[in-house]
Amino acid sequence: MQQEQVRQFVERYLASFSAHIVESHPDYLTVKLPVEIDKDIGNRPFYWSWVEKMNLAYQPLVLTFAFHPDRMPDGMRAEYIHLGAGRMQQIFASTKKHGQFVCMYEQTKSVWPSSGTRRSTPLVPWLGLNLKISLLCDKKRDILMYLGINLHEPRIVHDFTSFLFRLPLSPAIPDYFYTLDRRITLSQAVHMTQQEVSRVLDLEDQSWASEARSRLDEELAILQAYYDELALREQPAEEEIEKEENEIEETVQAMEQVEAAPPVEEQDGTASFDEYRSSGGRILDFLRANGIPMTPREEINQQEWKKSTPQEERQRRMDELTWQYEPRIEVNLINAGLFYLHSTPGLGRIL
Repeated sequence: MQQEQVRQFVERYLASFSAHIVESHPDYLTVKLPVEIDKDIGNRPFYWSWVEKMNLAYQPLVLTFAFHPDRMPDGMRAEYIHLGAGRMQQIFASTKKHGQFVCMYEQTKSVWPSSGTRRSTPLVPWLGLNLKISLLCDKKRDILMYLGINLHEPRIVHDFTSFLFRLPLSPAIPDYFYTLDRRITLSQAVHMTQQEVSRVLDLEDQSWASEARSRLDEELAILQAYYDELALREQPAEEEIEKEENEIEETVQAMEQVEAAPPVEEQDGTASFDEYRSSGGRILDFLRANGIPMTPREEINQQEWKKSTPQEERQRRMDELTWQYEPRIEVNLINAGLFYLHSTPGLGRIL
């Protein structure tokens, strides 16, 4: 998206909310935000919570959007708007929030019969759906589908959005027109869409899925071979670790059986820890002599210090590889709309 297209998109976005344009310059645009836009892109949620809670008058936010970084307005606080700007992403999110679902009517002249008396003209209900189908594995491929479903005489057409772009559309129904009844429900239309998506996917080359599974099997085999080799190398080490653990266990048991030693006294008072160690005393005796209790072993949370076993680590990495390579399909709705049309798109599949 070029900067000229960015400006056109921002202007269309502001016009759809009837925003007041304070100044329109070739290099920048100063606008007073209406309530809906302010809440979406104004970045002042605490202000709005205060205004709504206290029922105060709304003070509009005024922003200046600059579209050329080397031609910023002098003496004005402006914000450079480009495709990757955070404010532009907020505008996209606001557009999706308010414009994901629309209801539009085709604006056309009604038919005049030979008698010269104007008569009402029917408008046919259509459901337009723009879908993104993602074929996912360690690679990704997207398929865009623009479907139109006739809700009066059930049939489905492709590339419906391109047909809509050629029509004059408005959110208000024109005079001397009426809408035909919907003979199928929206739930039935969604079911028809699912069948059409399945049909299109069946026509796709399925080799991408088998290739992804082959790569997954290869990665899992390499991982299994690595941990098999690791198990052979760590077997002697595990015996040494077990021996050391047994020695530590015996030492701890011996320390627990030691009776509390009497407090160590000196002429000038209690000996410090460094002095006690330098005289050959044991740490445990020093702690007991100074009234520091020992934490019972059963109260120590051993799970916090427990190291992951090779089996747990291998399972975790296998799950990661499966998530990365396992072929799957995701279908997401980009936007949709209910359109009442007098014109008829190209012939589609009758369902």
